[in-house]
Amino acid sequence: MERTILTVLEDLNGHLATSLAVQGHVGSSTGKQETLGDVEAALRSLERKGQVTGIDHEDFGHRWAITDQGKLRLRG
Repeated sequence: MERTILTVLEDLNGHLATSLAVQGHVGSSTGKQETLGDVEAALRSLERKGQVTGIDHEDFGHRWAITDQGKLRLRG
């Protein structure tokens, strides 16, 4: 699921996405509906690896974006 999440975030062209939005895009991409908990766990794992970053925003809540390391993983 991690590569799918990275692909989803890269396809958003730098726009930040909530965990719920990522979950929806992953389901659309794979045809399999992952739980929000599983998606959030994968996002946290990717963040520990430096492949995504989580950003807290006062007005919009916590959102995710792919990093250069994440983009490199997709190219790997």
